[in-house]
Amino acid sequence: MIEIKGLKKAFDDNHVLIDINMHVGEGKIYGLVGSNGCGKTTIMKHIMSIYAPDAGKIMYQGQSIFGREYMSSIYYVQDDLFFPFNYTINDLFNYEKMFYPNASEAVFNKLKTYFKVDEQKKLRTLSKGQKRQAAFILAIASQTETLLLDEIVDGLDAVVRKKFWQVIMSEVMDRKLTLLISSHALTELDNICDQVGILHEGKIVKEESMEILKEETKRIQYAVKGDYTLPKSDAYEILQDKLIGKVHFVVLKGDADLFETDLYELNEVLLFEVLTMSLEEIFISELGGLGYGNEEYN
Repeated sequence: MIEIKGLKKAFDDNHVLIDINMHVGEGKIYGLVGSNGCGKTTIMKHIMSIYAPDAGKIMYQGQSIFGREYMSSIYYVQDDLFFPFNYTINDLFNYEKMFYPNASEAVFNKLKTYFKVDEQKKLRTLSKGQKRQAAFILAIASQTETLLLDEIVDGLDAVVRKKFWQVIMSEVMDRKLTLLISSHALTELDNICDQVGILHEGKIVKEESMEILKEETKRIQYAVKGDYTLPKSDAYEILQDKLIGKVHFVVLKGDADLFETDLYELNEVLLFEVLTMSLEEIFISELGGLGYGNEEYN
């Protein structure tokens, strides 16, 4: 659906994107996560042709986005929301219908009721959370085949966030909506994403399906009796090894079964348990391996 190859972008001497390669599958939910200021929004703005790349290309359904009439197929909700000065949500929907031929008034009215939006208020007078809800309603009502959502749940309470995810999952299942979403709400993305791209300092350091990402990275806890020898092998990589009390906590990438075998051969093991990691834990371990967030606070 969306394929990015070798994308580079610099603003003056600040290299924001460095050889970005991404693939967002059709009908999939792609979570774009990363450290603050790493370039997530810049990627989305390139997809929307708001920015022109210094190098590389972006393909949408196999065709270059540049010079192609595809805007009616993609709806973008940016982090920094802007609404026309005196528009209500009804005014803006009626205006946007001119650009999105599949826009549905029935969906629009259903969502207004579901989120209890005051359709009489000017959008500029709404709270941050209410503006997010209005933008989300307009995005879903556009009925485009692809949505780009940049920090859409920022500032929302837990009940409204739950409603957002319910609507998103329904749209993906009912009409194979393709969704690229950036968010720091990693716990929630963990439950809905098919694919994940981890972005750091302008580079995609990891892109994988959620299933494979969780399969290849494990958190293991174990205890040994007496002297302790940490196993080593080319079949696995130990990203982190911490001792809390008498229990070791290891973050491991690779063959966990072989690690267990090696551990038992080298030590007298009293306890061994393999745990599935959350997206947040994987994110921390991946960036921690690059030195991000490893500073000690004294």
